Amino acid sequence: MTATILALCALVFLICAAILTAAESAYLYLSRQQAEVLRNESSSTFLSSILADSTSHTHAVRFWRIWFETASAVAVAILYHDVFDNVWIAGLLATITMAAVSFVLVGVSPRRYGRTHADSVVRRTAPLIRFLRLVLGPVPGWLVGIGQAIAPHAVAEDEGFLSRERLRDLVDRASEGDGLEDEAAEIINSVIDLDDTYVRSVMVPRTEMVTIEKGEGLNAAMELFLNSGCSRVPVIGEDADDIFGIIYLKDVAYKLHREPGSSALVEDLARPTRYVPESKFVGELLPELQRETTHMAIVIDEYGGTAGLVTLEDLIEEIVGEIDDEYDRQRIEIEEMGDGSYTVTARTSIDELGELFDIDIDEDEVDSVGGLLGKELGSVPVLGSQAVVHGMELKVVSLSGRRNRIGKILVRKVEVHTTTGEQPAVNDAPHHKEQA
Repeated sequence: MTATILALCALVFLICAAILTAAESAYLYLSRQQAEVLRNESSSTFLSSILADSTSHTHAVRFWRIWFETASAVAVAILYHDVFDNVWIAGLLATITMAAVSFVLVGVSPRRYGRTHADSVVRRTAPLIRFLRLVLGPVPGWLVGIGQAIAPHAVAEDEGFLSRERLRDLVDRASEGDGLEDEAAEIINSVIDLDDTYVRSVMVPRTEMVTIEKGEGLNAAMELFLNSGCSRVPVIGEDADDIFGIIYLKDVAYKLHREPGSSALVEDLARPTRYVPESKFVGELLPELQRETTHMAIVIDEYGGTAGLVTLEDLIEEIVGEIDDEYDRQRIEIEEMGDGSYTVTARTSIDELGELFDIDIDEDEVDSVGGLLGKELGSVPVLGSQAVVHGMELKVVSLSGRRNRIGKILVRKVEVHTTTGEQPAVNDAPHHKEQA
C-alpha cells in the first residue's frame, strides 16, 4: 500500500513539474506583442494580473517547478528504499530513474512545447500560476534577492518576457556557430535597434531636401524629377517650413501624357502631407507608413518647423543597409590612386584589402575595412578618422548616403621602424564633422 501511494505521489509530482516547466518556458519566450494580444482578447483577471507582474510570477513558477521535481525524487527514493531495504541501492536507482525521467519528461518535451505554444500555455495555466504565486507570497522575491546578493553582476535570464538583451545574446550565439549567417544576424540586430532609433537620425536633413516651389509648371517638375532622381518632391511656399503638399512623378507623367502642354501647376497635383515628429522611433513609424501606404513624411522639430523628410526607403535601409536602384551610380569598391595608395569602400572585405598589399590580416571579429578601422579606434569612425592597422594607414576621406555613413577610406602602406619597434606617428584622433 505504501509503495503504491509513493508511486502515485511521484507520478503526480512529475506531472506538476512538467506543467510548470512548460509554463516557465512559455513565459520566458512570450513576446510583448503576444502578451498585449492576450491581454486584449482575454477577460480573465488571472491573466491580467500575471501579465502586469510577469517577473514575480515567473519566479514563483520556477520555485514550484524545482519543488515538485525535488518532491518526486524524494518519493522515488523512499519507494526504492521500501522495496529493497537498502539505502545505497535506493539512492542509486532513484538517481538513475529521476535523471532519465526528468531529462525526457520534464526537461525537454514540456520546455519545447512551452516555447512553440507560448500563448496557449500562458492562457491555460494562468489560474494555476496565479494561485501558486499567492500561496508563496513574498518568498520568491526573498530568494531572488539572496541570489542577487551572492552574484550581483550575474545576468538575469528569468524576466517575464524575452528581453532585448537576451534576444541579442541568442542571435550572437547563433551567428558564432553555423546556425545563422552574419548578414542575417546583422539584419536581426538592426530590427531590434529600430525601437531605439529616432526618426531624426535617419531623415534627410532640411538643407538636403529636394523641393519645388508653388506656381511652377509640370514641365519644370518633370525636369526636377529627371535631374534629381527623386520620385516624390515636397511643394513649398515661401520656405521649407511652408509645405503645401507632395507631388508625385507618376501624377506628373500621367498628366503630361494625357494632356500635353497642360497649364496645370504643381500645387494642383500635390497630395496631402504626412507629418511626423523627429522624436518618434523608427520602429513605430515603419508599420504606420506601411498601413497608410505612404512612402514619404515630413519631419518636424519641437517648434513645428520642418527638420527634414523621411521616406519608407530610409527606414528599410536601417534594416538591410543602403539600397541602390538602376539610376544610382555604381560604387567603385577599390580605386588605385597612383602613389601606392588605394581608396576603398567601408564595406570592402579585409581579405581583398590584404591582397592589395600582400598582407595577411587575421581578424575574427570584423569582416570589412570600416569594421577594422572602428575596432582600432574603439569608436564609430567619422570623416577624418585615421589609424594604423597591420602596417596600413586607414583614413576616412568621404561619407556616403543621406545619413553620412562612412563612404571611402584611403589606405596606404606605412613602414615600420625596426630599430625602435615603433610605427610612424599618426594622428588617430577622429575629426568630427559638424552636421547642419
